[in-house]
Amino acid sequence: MTRQLFTYLFAILVSISLISCEKVNSNDLAYDTPVYQSYKLVYDNYYNETTATAEFKVRNSSGVHIKLVEDAYIRFNNERHHDYWPVFHEYNWKSRGFTDVDFLYNKNWDQDFFNTIYTDDIAFTIIPHDLDEIDISSSAKIYWDGAPIENSESLSISIEQSGRSISESTHHRGDRYIYFEAEDLRRLYPGNATIHIEREKKYRLDEEDEYAGGKKIIILKDRKEIYLY
Repeated sequence: MTRQLFTYLFAILVSISLISCEKVNSNDLAYDTPVYQSYKLVYDNYYNETTATAEFKVRNSSGVHIKLVEDAYIRFNNERHHDYWPVFHEYNWKSRGFTDVDFLYNKNWDQDFFNTIYTDDIAFTIIPHDLDEIDISSSAKIYWDGAPIENSESLSISIEQSGRSISESTHHRGDRYIYFEAEDLRRLYPGNATIHIEREKKYRLDEEDEYAGGKKIIILKDRKEIYLY
């Protein structure tokens, strides 16, 4: 049974790897091939760090990944990418603090696209400073420090301990807290834990390449050590 399970998991991993690694070089595409653009900004308040990523696909979100070569390139705030992850063909760039990011995609020698993710595109959201402990013997409402949820947004909160975690999320406009059932909280045990919060917004590009479409995503993350009793 163990060997069969291992073989099954290995087959899944190989399949994912083959799908993820499928790509085409930008110079192998016809000049007028529309390109799907995906840009993301993640700010981690705990580490005070902004990470921006860019990803490109042929024609639409289901298309083959594109590796930018020769005349094609991506600039983050007029800087080259810091890393390139070949598994998912993502271009990465990092900066200290919470900062706006301009994405300049140069498709070829005479065509480029400019998109920006601003820090005020989403309400700044963190774990409240006075949230130090949670009673796990009953249900709990956990509020965040920030504005209520807006359209096209979602927010999740998770509580983690060694070997255990629970999480809940919401995407309803106007929500101000996450509700945890007592049954879920009782899966944890008294002692130290880490609470995580993540707020996300997805919205349209400023400049698209014809009908290919694309998206912008901004994510705010925070974490804090707390005590469960």
